[in-house]
Amino acid sequence: MNARLVLITSNHPHVYTGGEVVFIAPELHRLARELGRVTVVPLHAEGATVDLPRGVDLDRSLSQALRNAGWLAYLRAFGWPGFGSELRRALRNGGWTGCARVWRWAAVADVTWRWARAAFPAGAPVLFYTYWRGGSTLALARLARERPDSGVVTRAHRFELYEDAFHPPFQPWHPALYHALQLTTAISQHGLDYLKRAGVPDAKLALHRLGTEPAPHPARASTDDTLRVVSCSNATAVKRVARIADAVLAFVVKHPDHSVHWTHFGDGPELGRVRARLRDAPANLASNLPGAVANRVVLQHYASEPVDVFLLLSASEGLPVSIQEAASASVPLIATDVGGVRELVGDDNGVLLAPDPAPAEVVQALEQVLLDPDPVRRQARREASLRRWAEGFDAEANHTRFARRLRALLGSLQSSQGTRGPNEV
Repeated sequence: MNARLVLITSNHPHVYTGGEVVFIAPELHRLARELGRVTVVPLHAEGATVDLPRGVDLDRSLSQALRNAGWLAYLRAFGWPGFGSELRRALRNGGWTGCARVWRWAAVADVTWRWARAAFPAGAPVLFYTYWRGGSTLALARLARERPDSGVVTRAHRFELYEDAFHPPFQPWHPALYHALQLTTAISQHGLDYLKRAGVPDAKLALHRLGTEPAPHPARASTDDTLRVVSCSNATAVKRVARIADAVLAFVVKHPDHSVHWTHFGDGPELGRVRARLRDAPANLASNLPGAVANRVVLQHYASEPVDVFLLLSASEGLPVSIQEAASASVPLIATDVGGVRELVGDDNGVLLAPDPAPAEVVQALEQVLLDPDPVRRQARREASLRRWAEGFDAEANHTRFARRLRALLGSLQSSQGTRGPNEV
């Protein structure tokens, strides 16, 4: 019987929470091309959808099961294997927030495990691929222990990887869950090294970065008297968009003879604070904060408008797609050294800042890039951004390589059906 790949997403191809499509859509296209058949299973299936590639089926039954279970799932969570010991670990290390996360993971795991047992009969090889490590990953690892013809792969990004993504620092079933999976693929070398330090065996790990499609053509530098800054992220506390506003304001105050135009793409709870900061901005600063926009709008901006620098001041990151897109358009980059950001940003294509830079350091970085009098050096930065993107962040290369890795894992499930020993969590 042919093996199949089942991709568990948060909501893709539904777009009511935004965001996920920019990560998954480029990869799904290559998965379908290389594997021929893929089933996408969103945990949350509400609202509008984007089109799926040929060969990709959409299964909303897990989302329905989660809705139907309601609070019953949280009651059954107390019987999840290892729930008590993980809850005690959460209480010691993660406080009440950690306990709530363990409870939520176990509730989702219980529903997902019951759903998977019914939806995928024993004897049919299945490789489950969870796009985010969470309760669904925990559930499918249990299923794989019970059925040697099933396997589980997960990606590791940021908020579900790094313990310090939460306060107090804590991740449920870390690192035990990784040992039960066939493969965990990190989106950055930084993330891969983090997992290795946690004791996850090399044989269970791989580096497969995300990637973006190439920009239609390189963004051009400003040729008039205005310097143009772009940023793109959700306006949340961790993204520190207000700090970007402060840095741009400090720059224009320090350089009243220069006009600056700042565009920020993205919405969120912090955007109101950002708008308030800009209310009394000096006359030499213009800003455009359109809020949440489709990904194509950002790409079109790079294709049609001058851009002199992309600025990212996040407190924590995996390796953001937004900065990959800017690099593909040959835009110089300034960013904080968090997560895997240094894998894309360096002295050759911009400035890598300290993880928590002082305002003066950000202004100095803007001066270094925006006010550089050497045209050769300015052009070299732009070329270096494009080169770094082409070498490490091209969607075609990265997602094709990963799709072929999954195809090989599917083949191994078929060839070793019934012979693989159980894993333990």
